[in-house]
Amino acid sequence: MQIFTDLNFQIKNTAVCIGKFDGLHKGHRLLLQEAKDTGLPVVMITFLFSEFQGIYSYEEKKTLAELLGVDYFVVIPVTEEFMKMEPEAFIKKILVEKCDAKKVVVGSDFCFGHKRAGNAELLREKGKHFGFEVTVYEKLTQDGEIISSTRIRKLLSSGKISEANTLLKTPYFMQGIVESGNQIGRKISVPTANIQPAKEKELPPFGVYAVRIQSGNKTYDGVGNLGVKPTIPGENPVGMEVWMFDYDGDLYGKEIIVSLIDFLREEKKFANLEELQKQIAKDTTLAKEILSQ
Repeated sequence: MQIFTDLNFQIKNTAVCIGKFDGLHKGHRLLLQEAKDTGLPVVMITFLFSEFQGIYSYEEKKTLAELLGVDYFVVIPVTEEFMKMEPEAFIKKILVEKCDAKKVVVGSDFCFGHKRAGNAELLREKGKHFGFEVTVYEKLTQDGEIISSTRIRKLLSSGKISEANTLLKTPYFMQGIVESGNQIGRKISVPTANIQPAKEKELPPFGVYAVRIQSGNKTYDGVGNLGVKPTIPGENPVGMEVWMFDYDGDLYGKEIIVSLIDFLREEKKFANLEELQKQIAKDTTLAKEILSQ
């Protein structure tokens, strides 16, 4: 997958999907599949907002886009200049001149250009002039409600991870480089790996989760704590600390992906490390039961 973080690119003969794609949930995947079905190289155009808390960080969205078969990942920073671009200019300069689009796929609520004046109807009209086909998808529903990033963020914030995952399809995850921790895990025979979530990432409640960890081409079951480690003295930054059940090695400096499968309990401060060790044993038993299903 090629990545473009500005408008300094030129590609040919493509199928283009456009949207925020926060979460790349089931609804978004319909758009991507429509583009893939053309057999043309797939371009995903998304937008980078300076102060937007998303389900996934930019790096995580990039990872997921590649997993889903996107060929060109285009991120457009939403600057004041870009927001003043007229809809017709967006179509001509980006879809036609930069992407050479033959197919454009959007959701029914997609708006673009200055004051959000452009819409699906304008895309269809201009598509006839410039020679690209436009497909517009209505909102996908599940359990009587529209699948949306807003709905998923609400589920995440209330700790309903498994419900959010059914809408995301790929379980909610966070990725990062394993950092050196305080080595407390090793003292209680539970060596752990620590990563810090991206600042722009929407986080679920602090607590303990059943998780799956991807390291390289291998995946491990585990249990993870998201939070500030209240049992450990001092001020600790927000992090995800995971114990991989069947892993023996050194992950420092390596990137891992931690998928949250289900919520086990809230983060808690224990009187001492012995109490913490006993609770980890209980958490492990429950996590293994959940992950075996």
